[in-house]
Amino acid sequence: MSDRKSIKHMQGAVSIEFALTFGLFFALLYAIVSYALVFMLVQGFTSAAEDGLRAGISVDCSGLSTTNCINSHIIPTVRQQAVTSLSWMPANVRSAVLGTNGNLVEVTCDSTNCEAVIRYSNYATTGLTPVITLPVIGAVPRLPQDLVGRGSLRL
Repeated sequence: MSDRKSIKHMQGAVSIEFALTFGLFFALLYAIVSYALVFMLVQGFTSAAEDGLRAGISVDCSGLSTTNCINSHIIPTVRQQAVTSLSWMPANVRSAVLGTNGNLVEVTCDSTNCEAVIRYSNYATTGLTPVITLPVIGAVPRLPQDLVGRGSLRL
């Protein structure tokens, strides 16, 4: 009889141990997935910005002033290439990040440098994975407000 009682008691201990460790392992797994998604997005934004700038330098501006070339040829080419490079993203995320035809891609150029910035604004509050708050651990994942990918190029 005492053996049965100790087995039942041990089963209860295992249940308690599982309940205590499950939260920690769940938070760890959720954080890994959430941060991996964030790193993938930022790397994709950076790569798209750099691809856009590489496409922008291939534009033929012969016969145009520097300002006219930048505004009418280089900037639209950079934006279009960024849209093409991020075509793998879901449509709702792509529209939040790129806008219509890439109008949210920030491109600044002068006679010697160009910079492209792709930004996912308010990712911390409207991200792809929700933030969960766990006791003792706190918010998972802890993320910056905006995700930003940036590329620059010397002309």
